Amino acid sequence: MDFIKNIRIGTMRLARIHPARPGIYLVSLATLWLMLAGCEPQTHDSNWVEEEEMRTIGTYLDQHQQEYEKFYAILEQEGLLSTLYGYNPYGEGYTLFLPTDGAIDRFVGQEDYRDFGDLLLDTAFLHTLTRYHTVNKKLHTNEFPYGALTDPTLTGDRLTIGFYTVGDNPLFKVNNNAPITESNLDMTNGYIHVVSEVLRKPELSGVEWLRQDDRFSILAGAMELSGISDGLWFSQYTILAEQDSIYRKYGINTVEDLVNRLQMQEISDQDPEDALYQFVAYHILYSDLYLNDFELGTFDYWTMGNESVTIEVGLDIRINPGMQVYRMDVSESGDTTIIDYIDLVLEDCNIMTRTGPVHSLTELLVSEPLPEAR
Repeated sequence: MDFIKNIRIGTMRLARIHPARPGIYLVSLATLWLMLAGCEPQTHDSNWVEEEEMRTIGTYLDQHQQEYEKFYAILEQEGLLSTLYGYNPYGEGYTLFLPTDGAIDRFVGQEDYRDFGDLLLDTAFLHTLTRYHTVNKKLHTNEFPYGALTDPTLTGDRLTIGFYTVGDNPLFKVNNNAPITESNLDMTNGYIHVVSEVLRKPELSGVEWLRQDDRFSILAGAMELSGISDGLWFSQYTILAEQDSIYRKYGINTVEDLVNRLQMQEISDQDPEDALYQFVAYHILYSDLYLNDFELGTFDYWTMGNESVTIEVGLDIRINPGMQVYRMDVSESGDTTIIDYIDLVLEDCNIMTRTGPVHSLTELLVSEPLPEAR
């Protein structure tokens, strides 16, 4: 069931890339994955010669030391290379996201290291880094979801997978920043996917991420003003967020405009009965829910407020279907389609943070219609 759901979300993502081609929604599941397989960067089949059929991830790295010299040295120093020679006693193989030497050089230049030798001295960090690049299961790209991998890395974390395009070719990007340049190197104990950037664990929380992105200044300001951002006692949550441009459609240009629209006389810090608190709390779901974590069908997901959000997953994902009419689309033939649900801005979904994802919405998320402007 998860496999079918991931393909549906992938189909939806590809359709958004080509909005002028609505027929792409009708692409069969098999055709979609043939497209992905045919358009991926260099993909290695299992047609190895006999002596290569016994190669593990570790022995492959041995044979390609010069090509991946720096990450090989890190793996060897931190003791993970010996693990990758063998089989996983706790699962079905491994998946190694293998950074190129160029990726390591860029990482060193962006961080507070003098050179690669200085990086090698940071053994505590490298111990975590190597294991963060290793998933505790063998995963082919046709098993990748549009969201987060279900199987964790050896650090216990999940990695996110997104699509991007080069021309008409749909390709993969890990953690929103690391394109896969060579995929599905098939070893006897797992797969290797070469990435052109080092994978980074997110440092910002969801609330902190909103604060640093000017596109979400109104919602971020409302979170701060309500006091809810200081009262998030649970470690994992999901934020459903509107960009400022969505608020402007309702004549709301500042946080003060939002307060006035809610017809509030005063604001009480962290008061659950406060209208602003309830408005913000309705945007926060318990737990970290990437797009592939939402169940197929129609389900309610509890928010920090007094109401639940309804999410319908089919060929696309619809938020609060049937709650109110947002617009009517008229086709060239004169057919009218009523849009009575909130859609997703897929390019700004699955934003990975330390506390869980941020998903961007196309309409204002409210549990009931806003009062008319005074």
